Amino acid sequence: MTVREVRLSAGAGFLVAVTGSIMTMPGLPKKPAALSIDIDENGRITGLF
Repeated sequence: MTVREVRLSAGAGFLVAVTGSIMTMPGLPKKPAALSIDIDENGRITGLF
């Protein structure tokens, strides 16, 4: 098995060995998007993508 890249996942506390044509998924942001969603006094939703 050939390891083509090693990535540090500092938040999780481990190393990821990437081999072959494996693709990795991005991690989650530090601030969840739900924290930016709000409803104003007219019932209009703001802060969505």
